[in-house]
Amino acid sequence: MFRPSKIAFVTVGATAPFNALIAACLSSTVIAALGTQGYTDLRVQYGEGRSVFEQWLATTVGSRHSVSVSGFDFADSLREEIAAADLVISHAGSGSILDALRFQKRLIVVPNESLMDNHQKELSGELERQGYLVEGHVEDLHNAIYQVEGVAFTHFPGSGSKNFIAIVDEEMGMLNLG
Repeated sequence: MFRPSKIAFVTVGATAPFNALIAACLSSTVIAALGTQGYTDLRVQYGEGRSVFEQWLATTVGSRHSVSVSGFDFADSLREEIAAADLVISHAGSGSILDALRFQKRLIVVPNESLMDNHQKELSGELERQGYLVEGHVEDLHNAIYQVEGVAFTHFPGSGSKNFIAIVDEEMGMLNLG
């Protein structure tokens, strides 16, 4: 029986390693949650976390999963991956968030709370409050996967860059003097 592809795409960005997110996405509970929600493919942009991804591959050789898993380190642009995905699970990088919002994708944002003096938690929390995404956490990412399927997201306007910049400026304590 033919089952249409349903793709979840994970991005951890290029600037700071986020091995905890990679490990969480490859956990049996997250893969099971994706399978339960009808996902057929999991694409992981693992950045500097190649060793985490390869270790998972080595320990799951011969295992059968309901979800096909593949990955890569870096790409010039992630827009094609995001456009092809039905669900984006992202670090809280503003570029990745904005791309997913522009493509109107179901979006789970996982802030990297191990970073010093970062505003990822505030940014993801505010965007969740406004209805654009679901904020997830590495320790219970599977719950966010179940949650995201039932959310009616706020439509992000095509000219939403200004709105997004205003939210980022507000969360980072910047004053808009223009």
